[in-house]
Amino acid sequence: MPRLLKPFLAIATIFSWAVWQAPQLHSADSAPKLPMEFPMQVGEGMPTVEVMVNGQGPFVFGFDTGAQAGPQIDASLVEKLNLKATGEVRAIDPSGRNPQASATVKLDSLSIGSLRFTEVTAASRNYKNSPRPLKVDGILGLNLFADYLVTLDFPAKKLRLEKGELPKADGAEILDYKNAAGITQVELSVGDKKIKAHLDSGNAIGTFVFPTAFVEKLSLAGEPRVVGRARSASGEMEIKQVQLKDVVKLGRHEFADATVTYPALGDIGNVGVKVLSQFVITFDQQNERVRLTRP
Repeated sequence: MPRLLKPFLAIATIFSWAVWQAPQLHSADSAPKLPMEFPMQVGEGMPTVEVMVNGQGPFVFGFDTGAQAGPQIDASLVEKLNLKATGEVRAIDPSGRNPQASATVKLDSLSIGSLRFTEVTAASRNYKNSPRPLKVDGILGLNLFADYLVTLDFPAKKLRLEKGELPKADGAEILDYKNAAGITQVELSVGDKKIKAHLDSGNAIGTFVFPTAFVEKLSLAGEPRVVGRARSASGEMEIKQVQLKDVVKLGRHEFADATVTYPALGDIGNVGVKVLSQFVITFDQQNERVRLTRP
C-alpha cells in the first residue's frame, strides 16, 4: 500500500462528528481559581492533555475542536475501568449519511488538573483499532468548557481556561463564528470566493479541506494529484491534493501557495491542525467569537 494511501482511508472517520444532544455537564465541584493553565502536548496530530477519569490515570485525551457534544472515551479505557453502557448515540459523517452507533457510559468524575467535572456522560469509540489509529484514550471538545474562555496556545504548548469575554469581532484577529452543532464555523476567503469552514484541531490530514465543487472554481497552480482513497456511504472515492494560486485568508491571516485536499464529505470546508498550530486561539463560546493570534 502506498505510504500516503493508508492515512487517507480514514478520512470518513476523522471527519465524522457525533450529532447527539450533549447532556448537561455538571460544573466543577467548587469554584476553580482562574485562570488555569495545563500542559498541552503538540505533535503532528491533534493536541493532547492529561485527564483523570474516576480518580484513575492520568490518561491522554485529544483536544478536538471538531468534536461535537460531550467527551468521548476509547473502548479500551471503558474496558480497563469496567464501565457499563448506559445508552446509545448515533454518529454520521458531514454528508448526513453513514450512521454509526456508539454506546454511552457514565463517568463519576473527569478531571484536568484541579478542575473536576462529575456525572459526565461520554460516548465510547474505538479509536485505537480504527483504520488510522489514534494514540489517545479519549477526546475532549469545546462543549465541556462552555462556561470558560478556552485558549489553545500552540506555540507555548498550553491549554488555558479563564472567565471573561472577547472584544467584539474586528474581522482581523477576532472573528464571529457560527456554532454548527457544537463546531466552530468561520468564513474563509479564497481569492475572490468565500466558503464556510470548521476550525478542526482533530484534522491532522489536510491543511485545508474543501468540497470538489468549490475547488473547481479556484485558480490552481498545478494539476491535482491523487494521494489516496477513502470509503464513504456512497462508495470509494479518490482523495486529491492541489496547490492554489489563490491566497487563502482567515481574518487578516494569509496563506499563500496553500495546498488543499478534496473532496470534503459535506459542503463545508475544514481548517486542520497544521494551520491552527501556528496560532494562539481563544474561543468565546458564550458570544460565539474566536481570536487567532500569530506570535
